[in-house]
Formats: sequence, C-alpha cells, structure tokens
Amino acid sequence: MSISICKTLHQVRSSMRNSPTHYICFTHIRSFSSSLASIDQTPNQHSFTVNYLVNSCGFPLEKAIISSKYINFETPEKPDSVFAFFCSHGFTKTHALNLIRKVPQLTLSNPEKSLLPKLEFFKSKGFSSTDVVKVMSQAPALLIRSLENQIIPSFEFVKNLIGSEERTLSAIKHFAGPLLVDLESRMAPNVDILREVNVPDAKIAFLLTSQPRVFMSSRERFRQIVEEVKGRGFNPMRVSFVLAVHALSSMSKAVWEKKIEVYKKWGFSNDEILVAFGKFPLFMAVSEDKITRVMDFLVNKMGLESSCVSKRPHLFSYSFEKRIVPRCLVYQALQEKGLIKKPKIIFKMVMSTEMWFIEKVVNLTKEEAPEILKLYEEKLAIAR
Repeated sequence: MSISICKTLHQVRSSMRNSPTHYICFTHIRSFSSSLASIDQTPNQHSFTVNYLVNSCGFPLEKAIISSKYINFETPEKPDSVFAFFCSHGFTKTHALNLIRKVPQLTLSNPEKSLLPKLEFFKSKGFSSTDVVKVMSQAPALLIRSLENQIIPSFEFVKNLIGSEERTLSAIKHFAGPLLVDLESRMAPNVDILREVNVPDAKIAFLLTSQPRVFMSSRERFRQIVEEVKGRGFNPMRVSFVLAVHALSSMSKAVWEKKIEVYKKWGFSNDEILVAFGKFPLFMAVSEDKITRVMDFLVNKMGLESSCVSKRPHLFSYSFEKRIVPRCLVYQALQEKGLIKKPKIIFKMVMSTEMWFIEKVVNLTKEEAPEILKLYEEKLAIAR
C-alpha cells in the first residue's frame, strides 16, 4: 500500500469508521493476506483477534492464539489505525507488518498519544525519517517503552558516556536495541562494573559503540569476565582490556578450549596462544573455521611457519578473501620474478593500509611486473 493511501486512511478513519466505506478502504491493508496459506476459518472457530492477526498480519495460527491471550480487540479500528499511522510516517507496509509481528501489543496503541511522540523525539535529535524507520525496525520494543522513563534517560546516558551527540546518533542507528532498550537491567550495571576496576569512560565508550551487545550479559557473568580479564594481567587503562572483555564475552569456556585445540593443531604452543591473546585479544574471537582457513593458506599455500604467524595475531582480524589472499598472491608473484628479497615482508604487505600497499608495492613494481595490478584487481573482484 502506498504512503499516500495510508495518509488518506489515517486522516479519514475517524469520520468513516462506522461506514461501509471504511471497511472497503481498509481492505487494502489486509489484502496482502490473500497470498498466505489458507487455514480453516469456520465462523466463531477463533476469536476476532486471532483471525485478524492471521489474515491481516500473517501470524502463524499458533502464535496468533498465544498473542490473543495478551491482546484483545473485537473490531479492526484500533489495529487498522496503527497500520495507517506507520504508513503515513514513512514506514512501508512490510515494515509495519514486521513491527506488529514482533510486538503484537502495538495493535492496542494509541498512535497519536503513544507512538508519535517517540518518532518526534528521535527526529528532534537529528534522525531522518529513514533513520527512524531503521531504528524502530531494529528495536521495535522501543515503541512500547516509556518515552520519559526509559528512552530519553537511555539516550542521555549513552550520550554522556560517548561524549558526542553525533557519535551517539551513529551508534544508535547501528545498535538501537542494546543501547536503548536494556539500559537499566543490563547496560548501566555492567558499565558500573568496568568503572569499578578503573576502566576509563573513553575505553568504555569505545566498547559501547563497537560491541554494545557485550553489555547484554547478565551482571554476574559480566563481573566474572571482567575479573578473569583483570586476572590475566590486562591493564584496565588500555583498550586491550575491553577487547579482552569482548573476546571472552563472545564464547563459552567450551568454545574457548576448542579454539585452543585448533591453534595447537596448527603448531601453536600454549604459551604462544596466550602471548598472542595478550597482544590482540580478538585473536580468540575468530571462528574455528576462519582459523583453519587462514592457517591452511598461510602454512600450506604460502609456506610460512606457524611460529611466525603466532607473533602477528592481528592477521586473523583481516578479511581472508579481500585482504589476506589477494595480497599474498601478489607477494608470491613478485617473489617468483625475483623482485622480493626479504621473505618476511609478506606480513608487512598483508597488515599495511591499502594506500601503503598500492603505493609501495603495486605502483613501485608496475614497470617490472605490470600484470601485478591486474592480478590484484582480479582477486579483489572475485572476493566481492
């Protein structure tokens, strides 16, 4: 349904709600359900709420029945007004339906009193209409949270911690749920735990804007992780501390042990693993599959020693297809032509910036090996 139709429906619904025309107009909202798998709709078999959720919102019958225990309406007026509201404020029909499916309670909302102030708040902070749709689609629970008691305090808490409204807006666009929905129950208590061990707010803000889901752990588990990181000798004043918190938060003890075994399979000693983790904690956040692909390529294809790789744990943070493979193949081609004298420069080639790689490798060898640029571009194109 187009936005213009939705606007019209929203504007005239009050004056038309008792007329047959009202139900004809709102047929447009519910017409999408004709493509759904049919179910037995014997009159009175299910409540009006259940039938509406199935036929108009695409709910599975079982979910509709469960939802009807918490919401109830006997006419389409209120849920139709919610659909019309969303459509008239930049949401597509698909967006509106997804919101209702995720948060069925929205069908009972008063659009003007409950929903509109929340949209207006975000726009007042600099979010565009498109941004608002994105934020609400990411975290539809915001639409049933209190604006004054939760959303505004959460926004201010995040802004004060990050220290910049611009960075706050950017963070919320990407992580609205963790940052605004669970402040009181999860985020704020876990921020306090980091402060208790003297992690600076700047480092907390770094973690908050890059990996806010880390703060969604229970307070007990989060405290255990922080104490373990501290016990491993990480300095709370350095960014490596919060990176280690992130790494340990991303896996169970069992997964940690499996990754240790994978690294050992490729020749890493236990001490080498622990030293690598100390240098770059996200070394242990890499999936077992990526560890295997990177080590197989570097050891078996490129002939590198695992001990050399272990000293450079940042290697595992780079894209295998877009960075490691293309640059290593350029190294290999240059080596075959005798243009590389120092074998360990392969690590510099992989770990350097794109600008350095182009200027110092590709451009400086284009006369002796003009095909290098073509090779590099072809490998990048394949990776895309």
